[in-house]
Amino acid sequence: MKKLKRKILLTAFSTLLIVFTITLIWTGISIKIYNTRKADNMNSVIESYDGYVPERKTFEKLDSDDKPLFIEITDESQYQTRYFLVYFDEKKNVTDYNVEHIASVDKSMAETMAKNTFRQKSQIGYCDNFRYRITDDNYIIFLDCSEDILHLHVNMQILCAVSAMLMIVIMLVFSLLSNYMIKPFEENNRKQKRFITDASHELKTPLAIISANAEVLEYKNGESEWSKNISFQIHRMNTLINELLTLSRLEELDGQTTLAVLNISNAVREVSEDFQEIFDSKNVHCSYEIEEDIVINANEEQIKRLVSVLTENASKYVSENGEFRINLRNGKKFAVLSVFNSCTLESDFDSQKLFDRFYRPDSSRTSKTGGHGIGLSIAKEIAVLHGGNIRTSVKDGGIYFTVYLSKRLKIKNKKK
Repeated sequence: MKKLKRKILLTAFSTLLIVFTITLIWTGISIKIYNTRKADNMNSVIESYDGYVPERKTFEKLDSDDKPLFIEITDESQYQTRYFLVYFDEKKNVTDYNVEHIASVDKSMAETMAKNTFRQKSQIGYCDNFRYRITDDNYIIFLDCSEDILHLHVNMQILCAVSAMLMIVIMLVFSLLSNYMIKPFEENNRKQKRFITDASHELKTPLAIISANAEVLEYKNGESEWSKNISFQIHRMNTLINELLTLSRLEELDGQTTLAVLNISNAVREVSEDFQEIFDSKNVHCSYEIEEDIVINANEEQIKRLVSVLTENASKYVSENGEFRINLRNGKKFAVLSVFNSCTLESDFDSQKLFDRFYRPDSSRTSKTGGHGIGLSIAKEIAVLHGGNIRTSVKDGGIYFTVYLSKRLKIKNKKK
């Protein structure tokens, strides 16, 4: 359930982050577009009145359709609007200036800005914090937009701070409520695991009776095809029940298991060599590349079960006269185990579904192989318990299972 809670919180956080990010970007772009259009319209008004901000009475005489958007001329506009003009000739040489409407710009600065504007080769644009407009009457209007730009930055900083605070508050509330949200899932999961455990134990009793009766029949009447089939199916049922119990117990660990120092090199070699006889019976070429003395903190029983599942899986489905390879190498953060077996796969084969319970990808994986589609689920659960994962890939005429086992797990020896 801890995994489910983490996923819920991660999903909520990701959703909030995306929503707030999109909102902030959209708000910033909208304000910038508004400020730019407002500045362009003001420059257009200044150009229409021969380089001056008109009086309010004069501006109000215009029809509403002729008034630019976002522009409001008041009695103070002539004094509040900061701008300057630079005149030039046909060869774009500066000839005159008008800096009486701004105090922060002198003639030298005005000339420099005009030359920079000519280099941009655009009739309108930004030059530092000024929005400029090159008119058809051979002069440039530079409108000071520093206050609007400052307001934009301040507003965005405030919005970012507010968004961050809201995200923290929402995530705190959501974290508290998530305990109540996952309670139905916890209860359902607990009942499911209890059902599997109870059903498995209940099934073992009739299976034991059937097995005993089959042995009595064989003793009285001798071994037959029917008695062999009964014994085989009993064995399959017992294996399935044990695998279900194993998987259920692994899930109950909820990310924690008893760890000890383990020489995984020896464990992999010991388990994989137990299947050599099966590979030999299929004339399979086996290759073992195992680095010596790789040590990790792990549960020895579980690691051996992991290696056993992958090696047994390879021994069942490897092609006749095919190839089996097992490789163990020492990485920086992980011990990496790779198991390969050659095999013939159907065109619609999906390797990612191999870890689904009871999944059988093709007709070759039938009950004749003795598998139930649970072993790989157990292997993945063990890999996750050891701070890693397991991946599959199809190449070289077969299938690879690559397991990553963390080397940084701390030994807590906590049992559940």
